[in-house]
Amino acid sequence: MPSITNFTVDYRPARPVDADGVQQLLVAAAEEEGSLVEAPDELSVEHLRDRIRQCVSRRGQIFTIAVHDQHVVGMIALEAYPLRALQHLRHLSLVVDPRFRRRGIGRKMLRQALDWARETPEVEKIEVRIREANAAAAALARTAGFEVEGRLKRRVGLPNGRRLDDLEMALFVESPKKTPA
Repeated sequence: MPSITNFTVDYRPARPVDADGVQQLLVAAAEEEGSLVEAPDELSVEHLRDRIRQCVSRRGQIFTIAVHDQHVVGMIALEAYPLRALQHLRHLSLVVDPRFRRRGIGRKMLRQALDWARETPEVEKIEVRIREANAAAAALARTAGFEVEGRLKRRVGLPNGRRLDDLEMALFVESPKKTPA
């Protein structure tokens, strides 16, 4: 991995060909205890390629990556749920390479995604689950306006047998173009 002392990051929509880089990013994050629900061996390139393909082919969804020196160092996705009754919701996924954290990458990707959501009429609410122990992610979400809607106690099991709580957080998307129901 390249040096991170002096770097530039490009942000762009993901393409199916980026699935390998996204998988490497997610594996690096999954190796941190409690960071992701998935274990490193549960992250297949084929599944990620399909997920990216689905996001970019359907209106009302985004999958953006942050790239430094041809390496995927961050990703954010706002994905629709498959049920018609939930089409106004988006599920948020945000991951930054552990070696590139605290450099504004996650904040910038989240800001860009929320700007997109404000301009997308069908998006009314964004939901995310964050491990309670992931204080930095919860703080970033709170700073962006997300609120805790609930706690899922002992939801995520770790290899050592410990269980972690998930925070259910959400943000109602407001924009001048949208009128409340």
